[in-house]
Amino acid sequence: VLITGGFGGIGLTLARRLAQEARAPLALLSRRPLPPRADWDAALRRGDAAAARIRAVRALEALGVPVLPLAADVANLEELREAVSQAEAALGPLSGVVHAAGAIDDAPMLAKSPLAVEEVLAPKVHGLQVLDEIFPDGRLDWLLLCSSTSTATAPAGQADYVAANAFLSAWA
Repeated sequence: VLITGGFGGIGLTLARRLAQEARAPLALLSRRPLPPRADWDAALRRGDAAAARIRAVRALEALGVPVLPLAADVANLEELREAVSQAEAALGPLSGVVHAAGAIDDAPMLAKSPLAVEEVLAPKVHGLQVLDEIFPDGRLDWLLLCSSTSTATAPAGQADYVAANAFLSAWA
């Protein structure tokens, strides 16, 4: 199973469930790479920014499943193709994808630049478009899209986030 946003709260929660109940090998996708495994103990001792993600991988592996941390931008077709290739080479064919990647930037729309809005839209909207291209209909057994209750509550300062999640819901 490939999990985009694999080190976020939703991604890790679902990864734990998949590891415990389905014994599923996991590929956790994040934009930031982890150091090589040989350097993990030193990174943990230093308290590097990657320490929490290293601990998360080790906790999942302690449940008895293989875990492959991958670095790629889900909204970048070439990067995601390479990540999927690495995942399948290491874990075998992917049967499912959890699309939990997302970004939020609370601020009034008139105060946001077009680039800031795009950074919120990209993981969910463009990420789903890239996933749809890489995994055409029928290629996967299942695809889970993680939208947000923000589509119903429409919090102030989240118009772009609401739109990105509404796109996921409409696509589903």
